[in-house]
Amino acid sequence: MNRVLSRWLTAGITLVLLILLFIFFSEIVWYILIAAVLAFLGNPIVSLLSKVKIRGHELPNGLKAALTLLGMSALFMGIVAIFLPMIASQAKMISSINPDDVKRALTSFTEHLEFWLHENQILKQDQKLADVLLEEVKPLIGAATFSSLFSNIASFMGSLFMGFFSVLFITFFFLKDQGLFVKIILLFVRDDSERKVLSVIGRTRGLLERYFTGLLIQLSTMATLISVGLWIVGVPNALLIGTFGGMLNVIPYIGPIIGMTTGIILTSLGMAGIGEYTLIIPFVFKVGAVFLSANLIDNIVLQPLIFSTSVKAHPLEIFVVIIMAGTMGGVIGMILAIPVYTILRVTSQEYFGEFPVIGKLTRHIDKE
Repeated sequence: MNRVLSRWLTAGITLVLLILLFIFFSEIVWYILIAAVLAFLGNPIVSLLSKVKIRGHELPNGLKAALTLLGMSALFMGIVAIFLPMIASQAKMISSINPDDVKRALTSFTEHLEFWLHENQILKQDQKLADVLLEEVKPLIGAATFSSLFSNIASFMGSLFMGFFSVLFITFFFLKDQGLFVKIILLFVRDDSERKVLSVIGRTRGLLERYFTGLLIQLSTMATLISVGLWIVGVPNALLIGTFGGMLNVIPYIGPIIGMTTGIILTSLGMAGIGEYTLIIPFVFKVGAVFLSANLIDNIVLQPLIFSTSVKAHPLEIFVVIIMAGTMGGVIGMILAIPVYTILRVTSQEYFGEFPVIGKLTRHIDKE
């Protein structure tokens, strides 16, 4: 009895310490977690470099870690180099919109709607719908707004400078010593519990590897489907809008809605930027159709394959978990819901598998 009480007391104290650590040093904890994910992604490259021999000698661990970081950074910079001109082109197109042209276009589209709004006393008789809409749209289309936007982005990037290099620094050592992250976790574990913790880490890693691989396939497939679809219907900057919309699928359920809304707005502003006001409505329907078609494929094929197969959980179970996580932690909670739930399921099975509810929820997890 005393042994059980001691185990629970130790677990409680450890949990409290971890919560306090996250509260007071949350920035550092996030740096470590992000670095751990980057190291997780970079480990296959390190393993590949381990096969390289120079005069019969393997490359030093530090050099392998540095080369891996260099390769990952080069890939990131390459992606930025591809999309930066597209972003600049889109911004230039939007900033060239003439507010007077927008007003005239809105007037032609909204005459009947305005009459209905006046009849139902939603608008005052002396108010024009075009003027009301223009007041809302004008802040989005001025060159000064974009100057302010890029100024804010520059300031934001400056504040991230220290965090960026902190993450790189931590990632380097995680890659150099691939067991370092596990050693950090074991600092909070009793010696007699290390075997179980190592079992949890190993099994969780296997499930998360499948999940992240599937997620990467999902995001890449969605970005490709949306980009190709937008290109076929003639949307300017289809690759930029499609890639952005595809990547937003990382946010379960609401990500596709945000992506479609953003795509419609950018396409509409793009059409206005080149003076094709009559094409705005047709292109709104085209963009909506492309996003809806791509997400139908995602819902029917990709999501069941990734969520159910990779983490061994029922789709309804995943849905409830994501909604609960979104209620507690917003968008970040929804993104982290499945990985965190996977860790909790494996941990619960290892320590509390004898309880009926936990046993049933975790019975489909593969024992590795």
